[in-house]
Amino acid sequence: MLNRTKDVDPTILYQILDRLREAVYVIDQDGVVVYVNQAATLLERLDYNQMIGKTISDIYSYTEIREGKNAPSLNVLRSGVAQIDENIEWFTRDGIMVNAITSSYPLFRGGGEAPVGSFSVSEDIGELKKRLRNLGAFERKDTYRLRKQQMRNGTFYIFDDIIYASEIMGEMITMAQRFAAKRMPIMIYGETGTGKEMIAQSIHNASPFLADEFVAINCAAIPENLLESLLFGTVKGAFTGATDNAGLFEKAENGTIFLDEINSMPIILQAKILRALQEKEIRRIGDDKTRKINCRIISATNKLPADAIRDGELREDLFYRLSTGMIFVPPLRERGRDLDLLIRHFIEKCNDELDTSIERMSASLSSLLRSYPWPGNIRELSNTMESTMNMTREGETVLDVHHLPNYLKNHFYTEIAAMPNAIQVFSHQSPVGGEDRRQRFPVMAFHGKLDEMIGEYEKNILETALASTAGNLTRCGEKLGISRQGLMKKVKKYHIRLDKYKKKK
Repeated sequence: MLNRTKDVDPTILYQILDRLREAVYVIDQDGVVVYVNQAATLLERLDYNQMIGKTISDIYSYTEIREGKNAPSLNVLRSGVAQIDENIEWFTRDGIMVNAITSSYPLFRGGGEAPVGSFSVSEDIGELKKRLRNLGAFERKDTYRLRKQQMRNGTFYIFDDIIYASEIMGEMITMAQRFAAKRMPIMIYGETGTGKEMIAQSIHNASPFLADEFVAINCAAIPENLLESLLFGTVKGAFTGATDNAGLFEKAENGTIFLDEINSMPIILQAKILRALQEKEIRRIGDDKTRKINCRIISATNKLPADAIRDGELREDLFYRLSTGMIFVPPLRERGRDLDLLIRHFIEKCNDELDTSIERMSASLSSLLRSYPWPGNIRELSNTMESTMNMTREGETVLDVHHLPNYLKNHFYTEIAAMPNAIQVFSHQSPVGGEDRRQRFPVMAFHGKLDEMIGEYEKNILETALASTAGNLTRCGEKLGISRQGLMKKVKKYHIRLDKYKKKK
């Protein structure tokens, strides 16, 4: 048994520190690393001798340093005040992003007031989650579907589900919450894929209409001859096959009706919507009596209202009626570091749904994604992350450039071509079926006739889609927007073997 009255042999302390899962770093008063444990060398992917005697800036590339801030260990060294449980991101020397919970503490000698060094303890968030998942600490469940069952009002989003840190999103949500408490109609404008229905559902669930139904309809997706009957309802005998059927305005009684892409609604029908708003009553098709309605209308458009009015797509008087509360949802490219938060969210979501184990992105991939304008906004980001993670091999933990879908490789052709590993990125081996199926990058060079190159490109798209759906023809057809039979014809045309894509049991 150790004698507590005597100094402990330093070699025993080193043995203890090297057994810890957490990375431990010690720097002196000049910011030079004087000790790291084994976990730190593994986290940084560096040998012990590559770290000892080096300064913090020599070893690390903190995101915060690029923004004019110092690493926590240096801040603590200067201030003498500990910084505890901070979520820190940095890039290792080989370009791998690390996301860790870090605590840093000053070191004093004797009764001195000035720190003579500092030490930090970092725990890799990805490794921690993996360990907890393996121990069964996380139950896999579809949170949104579960909440939909609990709410029973046709929604599954609330304001707390919106992932953001940017000031512009914070201001938009504050305004939406203010409007939600009132009973006025609300119009939402945002580019495609910005999450307008998510905002609309969140407004409903923060409003006096919460207890009743949220009824949504996409005005652009319904044929003109059906849209009116869906909105206003029908009576038996109004036309061949018509039955007594309540419309969506009636079904949304005391709740909310969400008219998405209102500018795609026929102008004649917009006049009837205007009258319903003014009179607070509707008439079913074929009926001779009116029915009172009591519901809030939330509308949305992916085109600037002023442009839609100018182009004759939206009645100006209807716009004024619907836009008592006007909300502008910013595009993803204007949301700053929200992109990083959303990427991390989609990685975690895909890990759960696809049974992958991605912990982080490479610096190269992170840089490319940050420079992309995301014209499809969050919807495009979500689909890109799912497609990218579908291209990882079992056991891979780092998402890299070669995992990107081909349309983004095409977009970043110049940037990727300048990378040292461009050949591997352009012609990497697919993880599907464990076979060496190389994905050809069609813009590398012109070869053959036009129809041959188009055929090669189409085959490549089909193979990528089949890989992402594990060879499920129905799901693959839905992704590509073609029928199962049409997909099967193309599979036969290009002699694609489906067994390569089936998941092995």
